[in-house]
Amino acid sequence: MTRSTHMWDGGFYIWSRSPPIRPPAVQELLLLTMEDQAAILSAKDAFRHAKVEHYLRRAEECVQMRRYGPALKTLDIVLELDPRNEQGIALKQSVEERVDFLHHRSNGGSAPREPAAEHVRKRDELVLVVDQEERILCHLSETLARYGYEVVCAGGYDEAMETLAALKPDVIVSEVNFESGPQGFDLFLWVKTQSAFAAVPFIFFAARIDREMLVAGKRFGVDDFIQKPADADIVTASIANSLNHRRKTAN
Repeated sequence: MTRSTHMWDGGFYIWSRSPPIRPPAVQELLLLTMEDQAAILSAKDAFRHAKVEHYLRRAEECVQMRRYGPALKTLDIVLELDPRNEQGIALKQSVEERVDFLHHRSNGGSAPREPAAEHVRKRDELVLVVDQEERILCHLSETLARYGYEVVCAGGYDEAMETLAALKPDVIVSEVNFESGPQGFDLFLWVKTQSAFAAVPFIFFAARIDREMLVAGKRFGVDDFIQKPADADIVTASIANSLNHRRKTAN
């Protein structure tokens, strides 16, 4: 806001307008040199670049764990920050193709299979692994893939539900206790009340398995319990056994 003043000068009033009063911070900003302003912009660009790199690394970690939903959400953040990021664009395209392949497979399609290594016998089964420990997801998903299984992972109940809304796994391997929210038994009971998933084998693994848990699980139809730290080869053997049992039962 400007301020008007007046004074008497030989019978005449002379009116003048003083310059606007600005807060000190604004005044200092106006006095910044071009070099200072360039440095501020450069710092902002560096911060944005650091955020892009952070989210890219996180997206790559999610892909390694085969957590495709969180990977796509993280890549959306990357491309919002940097729409022309080539690495982000390529990774998102790769994840979307992978999800489309699994979705097509779940709907009974005959999508072309990815070539397997010579020592791997490629299988048709899709395994959903649910665990909040990322180290376990990485290790277990890599082992299952080495045995030829298709694998998709989730970090908890909500993520597992999102996955089940899009894909139909042939077997589910889940932790019993999550840090917060619904637990593994909640996921198991939901699966068994859905006609589309009722026949899917369900395997639990947990750090502590007591008698009550075993009795309740067997009574409700849990296929197997594996105690942590779980040897990946033991989990793989349990998966194969559960699938073979269900095939025999179905026949």
